[in-house]
Amino acid sequence: MAAELRTTWCASEDGGCQDVSPETCAGEAAPVLLPRVRMTEANWDLFRLFFAVASTGSVNRAARELGMSQPTLSRRLKELERYIGAPLFFRVSSGVKLTEEGEALRRSAEGMVRSFESFHRDLSLRVGDRSCAVKISATEGLTKHWLLRRVRKLHALNSHIRLEINSTVQQQNLAASDLDFVIRMGHPGDDELIGRRVATASFGIFASEVYLARHPAPQSFAELSEHEIIGCPTDFAALRGERTGELELLTRFKAAGDTRGWLRTMPIANHFAATVEGLGLAFLAVPFALAEGLVRVLPHESSTMDVWLLRRRETDLRKMTRQVRRFLEAEFNDSRAWFMGHQGLRTPLQRTA
Repeated sequence: MAAELRTTWCASEDGGCQDVSPETCAGEAAPVLLPRVRMTEANWDLFRLFFAVASTGSVNRAARELGMSQPTLSRRLKELERYIGAPLFFRVSSGVKLTEEGEALRRSAEGMVRSFESFHRDLSLRVGDRSCAVKISATEGLTKHWLLRRVRKLHALNSHIRLEINSTVQQQNLAASDLDFVIRMGHPGDDELIGRRVATASFGIFASEVYLARHPAPQSFAELSEHEIIGCPTDFAALRGERTGELELLTRFKAAGDTRGWLRTMPIANHFAATVEGLGLAFLAVPFALAEGLVRVLPHESSTMDVWLLRRRETDLRKMTRQVRRFLEAEFNDSRAWFMGHQGLRTPLQRTA
């Protein structure tokens, strides 16, 4: 059996006895046998409570400052005394006073408690700051034509949010970049992410009116080889989400690029700019190209790529990211027709106006 110790901790300041044997309350405090308890990691909090009582000189005042009841605080202090193996306070008319052992503990605990309080304040500030930040990676076109058009609406829902958007077609690693969300077009990747397919984007071949004024629009796949082609097959290596049976357009465009591809510019967002300048034909996302004022050629031919909203499972621990995830999923659901190129049906401009 564990060794026992004697302690005389008993009375509360208002004259009542808390958590002690009946004989203790009968008059002068009688020694009470208490079992020694093993200290656990959770007992660190006992030192904080002790320091609060030592600083105020009163269990009642300390309990009010700590937001807990006086009986509960008295009980926790008894736990600490059992661990120390000596009384830490004795009662005086004004409250409590430290015993010799209590004074020694106060001197030892003061620096430790102050350091912990400083650490806790700093940690709270850092955690609070990061919890308000939501970091998103998306392709350039999707960022420009879809995501940015929803930033004001999202901010209106929660004015404390701080968005950090990284526009790139590269498949970024969420853990390495400390990202909360990645919006990918094409294959979702093989890393440890969770999420869902939120839309399907239609792709087609586009040119500017300036280019088409000089070069009649192609009427068939065979005529693609008669036109200037922007980009090359390797530009689309990361876009692996084409559905079965819809590969012919990209395959034919790649073949024409092998023959007449004279301009390669990266990132892919520059394909839009090059097309607007009238430099040739480009394989582009239909909703983004239409938003740029480009003209679709071979309009009955298309490919589709899935759009994925991905995240780490841990991001759901943050309230802000849960809210943003629900917002993005709802907005993607309302934009399904727009992603397929049906600009007249619930477009982003109509949605966010």
